[in-house]
Amino acid sequence: RDLKPANLFAAVRGGYYDVAKLLDFGLAKPLSDLDTAQLTADGTITGSPLYMSPEQAAGDKEPDPRSDIYSLGGVLYYLLSGHAPFEDEKPLKVLISHAHDPVPPLSQYREDIPLDLEAIVMRCLAKAPEERFQSAAELAAALEDCEHHGTWSRDHARSWWMEKDGTTAQANEMAVT
Repeated sequence: RDLKPANLFAAVRGGYYDVAKLLDFGLAKPLSDLDTAQLTADGTITGSPLYMSPEQAAGDKEPDPRSDIYSLGGVLYYLLSGHAPFEDEKPLKVLISHAHDPVPPLSQYREDIPLDLEAIVMRCLAKAPEERFQSAAELAAALEDCEHHGTWSRDHARSWWMEKDGTTAQANEMAVT
């Protein structure tokens, strides 16, 4: 319930480059507590306003995995455009926009984004949960169907990491061999 760019890290692990790590589970509850603990107190908002799903922002529905699909769509939107789906100095205005306003198309910021990828991100950001991908597996399958899927290889990733930070990448690589 709190996916945002600051909680996602690209790493090198086990000799593999571009491993995505999700960190900061501050809002997570142990499975053993789900029967007895309330996930959020009534009347409170959890999450980051810039990446919060409409149902979280409005507080009218209990968030489910499709809320995380929305937030992940917001992160993808940011990674591709350099902008959150909605931006304002006042968090309340951002929350209202998530709940009611259409998300500006990615092409407003970058014309070179492939149309199939833009359509996937925008579907993640649909206001109604039933219009989003229903699971991470469904989203992954859609991404695999993109025209450019598979054009980035392990060798590309390794070269990029070495170019950007060769000493760290080489040390990580040596540590696993």
